[in-house]
Amino acid sequence: MLRIRHATTATVLGLSLTCAVALAGCSSGGSGDSGTAGATGQAADTAGAATTAAADYTGRTLTIWHYESENSAMGLAWAKAEEIFKAEHPGVTVTVVPQTFEQIQKNAKIILTGDDVPDVMEYNKGNATAGQLASQGLLTPLDDEVTARGWDKIVSGALAATGQYDDRGLMGSGSWYGITNYGEYVTVYYNADLFEANGIAVPTTFDEFTAAMDAFVAKGITPLAAAGAEYPMMQIWYELALSKADRTLVNEFELFDGDLDWHNAAFTYATDTLREWVDKGYIASDSAGLVAEDMGTGFISGQYPIMISGSWWFARVKDEAQFN
Repeated sequence: MLRIRHATTATVLGLSLTCAVALAGCSSGGSGDSGTAGATGQAADTAGAATTAAADYTGRTLTIWHYESENSAMGLAWAKAEEIFKAEHPGVTVTVVPQTFEQIQKNAKIILTGDDVPDVMEYNKGNATAGQLASQGLLTPLDDEVTARGWDKIVSGALAATGQYDDRGLMGSGSWYGITNYGEYVTVYYNADLFEANGIAVPTTFDEFTAAMDAFVAKGITPLAAAGAEYPMMQIWYELALSKADRTLVNEFELFDGDLDWHNAAFTYATDTLREWVDKGYIASDSAGLVAEDMGTGFISGQYPIMISGSWWFARVKDEAQFN
């Protein structure tokens, strides 16, 4: 069986920083009267929103874009939400348009400035993503819905920060433009078969983890799948930083709350450690030009014994990897 462990003890802290946000787009054009359906469409939230009073929704359309695979936990949750929404809003046509994370990440602004936009779209949280779109008026504020349905009581504290943005697009305060619909863990994935074949024990501590990577390098095997052209390398760096960080540093970095010292001990440790890992051959020298898909397929194909990435890879690794 695939063995999965948390990357660092800071993963619990990282949980509050790795949440997807479902966002309501401004309806127009080809959606017909879908704007009204989009507003009430939040009733599909699995947190237990109240059932909408009986009404005739014939002719209404709710269009949803998301990037979750059908067999993933969130893909199943989206499907269940659609089922509940249809039952509570008879007559509404729900159209789900599958996307990839990369497609939405790169094209969200172009999509939402067009004439045919989704009513609800899953999009990444953050100042440069959801915050930018919110500050440009491309997203519909959800404050009334959030209050009416009590979502602000269910999603609070650090988790609430990812759904709220001020007029500058900075997260952590202001109006609600999305609601966190799941949390994720950054995780260490191991190819247990490769460990066994090379006589290396699967590590349970950080020291054992680096010792295992040394052992693989000694056998001519690059141990760690990575990619520098997208999030994976940054994810490794930030997990290393979080292992030395506190809440104050996270707030300074994520929320611009305070005067961040970019040369602080946590960032310096992460940078020095990642550079050391590259120098030691833990990470392939050509990783800088690779994207997340390259990292994932490299690990799934058995090329690398270790991958550090999010729990969103779990279902795909489970289904596609031919190793334990």
